[in-house]
Amino acid sequence: MTPSRRRVLGLIFTFAVPACKKPYRVGEHVWVEWEEGKLYPAYILERTGNARFRVHYDGYDPKWDEDVTLDRIRGRVEGDTTPLPPPEKVLRAAGKPLGSGTASQVAQYQLGDRVKVRWRGSTYSATVVEVVDRDHFQVHYDGHESAWDEVVHRDRIVGRR
Repeated sequence: MTPSRRRVLGLIFTFAVPACKKPYRVGEHVWVEWEEGKLYPAYILERTGNARFRVHYDGYDPKWDEDVTLDRIRGRVEGDTTPLPPPEKVLRAAGKPLGSGTASQVAQYQLGDRVKVRWRGSTYSATVVEVVDRDHFQVHYDGHESAWDEVVHRDRIVGRR
């Protein structure tokens, strides 16, 4: 193989192979670099540009939803995830001291739990984004805008998924 042909093939593999990677889509569960290089699971809510996506972080209030660039998305989430402790800025914004406990210690479901919720005769996948009290949970419906988030009684939660 000639050196010039080797360079051409090298360029093809450098630029074409990464472009063949399956693109991210609305509703996918992905890892996003958020703070201090830590990866957090999030759902893609919408595409906001060629390489920008609006994401909702699992287990966090919708006010933390943000637009992220493609370089901050580090891959798809496979299997269950163990929620990381919230970044300091989330705790400060909630007015909680670092390392504080919440009502989730006695509740059946906890922040970040992926659940199925009954709504008008159908069942939808959702994520618990806040434990309001022992029997009430604010949920974010996966793949839907945060405008659909609601506080539900534990009786409407069918179970974990």
